[in-house]
Amino acid sequence: MATLAEPAVLAAAKDALYPDIAERDDRYAVTETQFTVDSWGGWSVPDGIRERLRPYNAIRLHSGEPDLLGVGLPAGEVLDAAAASAPVVAVEAKGRSKTGSVDVARGIEQAHSRLSEVNLGYVAAPADSVTETTRSLARELNVGVVGVAGTDAATVIEPPRVTGAGAFSTGVEAVRFQARTHRLTDGSFPVNHPKNYLGYALALAAEGDTAATYEEHVIRLTADGRRGAILLGLVEDGARERLTHLGSEVVRFARSRHGSVEAALSAFDEWTGKSTRFTELAPRWAQLARSVTMQYEPTRLIVDALESLHEDGVRPATLPTVATAACRINRPLAVEVFFTADGRDDVLARDGTLRRDALDRPAVYKSGLHFQYKAQLYHVGLLTARGTDDKAAALDDPWALEHPVGPGSAERS
Repeated sequence: MATLAEPAVLAAAKDALYPDIAERDDRYAVTETQFTVDSWGGWSVPDGIRERLRPYNAIRLHSGEPDLLGVGLPAGEVLDAAAASAPVVAVEAKGRSKTGSVDVARGIEQAHSRLSEVNLGYVAAPADSVTETTRSLARELNVGVVGVAGTDAATVIEPPRVTGAGAFSTGVEAVRFQARTHRLTDGSFPVNHPKNYLGYALALAAEGDTAATYEEHVIRLTADGRRGAILLGLVEDGARERLTHLGSEVVRFARSRHGSVEAALSAFDEWTGKSTRFTELAPRWAQLARSVTMQYEPTRLIVDALESLHEDGVRPATLPTVATAACRINRPLAVEVFFTADGRDDVLARDGTLRRDALDRPAVYKSGLHFQYKAQLYHVGLLTARGTDDKAAALDDPWALEHPVGPGSAERS
């Protein structure tokens, strides 16, 4: 049964554990880059299997590289499920070899070795290869077992128990970031001016209906403003919408600056439709927006990458150069921030390293990064250029910090 090679087993297990992952903002999973290959043990991996395994990333734990790393409670029975609201899950897949054998015990041992770094461990294997002996071993080592009956059929046949992992590694944190509401996607910042996100916090704090207030004084795209406010940590995304501590500071600033939230919203109303850089239009508000934006993990990664490039005399940098520098700092997070799910097949080699030639392909980059998000960084005074939605032009569009602070930066500025 060649179709139950490891990629097929892993795809079936992923679908069984995270059947609704595309519709859930609190679920996210990445497949290890070794599965980007076109063939596996002489078996040609179908495009459909590769599609189901996307996105890929290079996640290196101290115990090794899990075949799949997910965040969020998986489907099926999980013992002590309430012990972790967003558990980190490692999955090891074992497929049928050319001789027909399946080393399920080895997969159980590998999954068990991950438990010091994750909350749940699973082994996935062809169902007919899972014996009572291996199930007993899995129970003893607290490893879940997913039995795969076909490329589209898998069931959890041994539930795992949630464990308390220690401090998560950099790679795990990158995946956890994408499983939260702060994930950076092409649709993350649908409007490209920071006042639209600050304005949502003000509308929420004002008297009356939030949406009506926002549309009257900020822009007529309430859902877009709300999305950006959640991403930047100004508003909590829940059944009862409310300001975070950071969002409350925006309201306090508005009252201090303008006397009331309503007066601040009137000022925002006057700014609507103006393309003037925010640092020139409202310098104090832009300074506050920059402080808010610096709380966002992708911002810090990009600033760190540009600082390192500026110190090396690279100013301005191009998008491929910035992506490479970011990957040197935190490759798992950089992959999540810069590259599309489909583009990672081209960008990441099987060992997780970057294919430099692929970085010159515009399609591998998230347009939201080099367009709307870059515009945010320009408006708050971090970057010197506002970005572009032209994929081809994005490769050469300049990236430079307005005020780098590294050695020699004053002389180059």
